[in-house]
Amino acid sequence: MGLAAALALTGCGSSTPSGGDGKSPLIIGTTDRVSTLDPAASYDNGSYTVEIQVFQFLYGFKPGDVTPQPDAAESCEFAEPTVVQCKIKPGLKFANGHDLTASDVKFSYDRQVAIEHPNGPASLLANLVKVELVDDLTVDFHLEAANDQTFLQVVATPVGPIVDEEVFSATGLTTDEEIVSANAFSGPYTITSFKINDLITFAPYADYNGVQGTVANGGITLKTYSEATNLKLAIANGEIDVAYRSLTPTDITDLDKNYPDVTVYKGAGGEIRYMVFNLNTMPGDTPEQKLAVRQAIASVVDRDELAEVVYNDLYTPLCSWVPDGQAGANQAACDTYPLDLTAAAQYLSDAGLTVPVTLDLQYCPDHYGTTSDQ
Repeated sequence: MGLAAALALTGCGSSTPSGGDGKSPLIIGTTDRVSTLDPAASYDNGSYTVEIQVFQFLYGFKPGDVTPQPDAAESCEFAEPTVVQCKIKPGLKFANGHDLTASDVKFSYDRQVAIEHPNGPASLLANLVKVELVDDLTVDFHLEAANDQTFLQVVATPVGPIVDEEVFSATGLTTDEEIVSANAFSGPYTITSFKINDLITFAPYADYNGVQGTVANGGITLKTYSEATNLKLAIANGEIDVAYRSLTPTDITDLDKNYPDVTVYKGAGGEIRYMVFNLNTMPGDTPEQKLAVRQAIASVVDRDELAEVVYNDLYTPLCSWVPDGQAGANQAACDTYPLDLTAAAQYLSDAGLTVPVTLDLQYCPDHYGTTSDQ
C-alpha cells in the first residue's frame, strides 16, 4: 500500500542540551514500545532500535546505507553452496570484559532456534540447518537452500544480535534487569539505567569496533511517550532534541511548516502498509475465486491517493514486497496491478463471482498509527 519515509525531527530549545557537540547527551523521544531487551523474544521496531545501539551483529548497516556491512564479522563468505563461513574480528569484548568470540555467535543463533519464542524473530532462520564452531574466531552456518543471497540481510535483522553466553540463558529468556546489571553489551552504547517504556539512558562504549563507527555525542536519553500528540508537544517545546517514530503525518507537516526551530529530516525507510488475506475466511469458494478477489482488490487500491491524502506525501506507493530504498525493491505489483476498475470487475466475472463481494476488514487502531482507520 505505501512506504514510509524515515522521519526524524530535531528541535532547538534553550534548556535542552544538544548531543551534536560530541559531549552532551542527546535526548530522543519516541512512541515506540520496547517488548524486551532479550533478542529471542523481540521482533518489533521499538526493541530493534534499542538492540542496534547496544548489541553487535555479524553484519549491520552504516547510517544511510541499505547494504549490510561487516560489524562483529571481518567477513562472511560462501565456503560451499550451503555453508556460509564467518570470520569474527579479533579482540572484541563485551562491556563487562567478557570476550566476544565465535562461541558467542553460535550460542546466540542456537538459542534463537531453541527458544523459538512466539513474539521473537526465530522464523527468519527457516533456512538454517545448524551452526558449527570452527575455531575461536570462525563459525559456519549450514543452510538448507544453496546460495542464499538473503543471508547477510537476515543476520542484520532482529534475529542477529550477538549476546554474551556467560550472561544469557541458552533455553529461556533472560530478564531486562539481568542484562542491564551484567553490562552484557558490545554495541556503540551501553545502558546505564533502564525503565521499560519510560526512560532509558545510554552511554558510549569506547571499545566498540563495528560498522556504526565512533559515537558523536555524550550519550543518549530515550524518552517514551504514550501518544503522538505528546511527542509533538515535546519537540515543539524544546524538551527533546529528536523525535523519532512516530508522529502523525499531520503533525509532521505542521512542525515542518510552522515551527522554524524544528528541522524535519526525510529519507527512505522500511515501514510498509499492506493487506493480508486469511485464505480460510476470505470471499470465494475455490482457490481460483479467492485469487480473483485478491487481484481485484490489488486493482482498486489507489496507492497514489493513499500516499497523498492519508499520509501527506510522506509515504510513497508500495509496488513490491520490498520497500523503496532497500535492495530488491521493484515496481512489480504496480506494473501487474495498476489502478483499473474495469480489470477488477473482469477478474471477478471470469472467476464466476457476482458483485458486490463482501469483504470484512480488520485493523489495529494503535500499533500502526492513528491513520490506520483512514
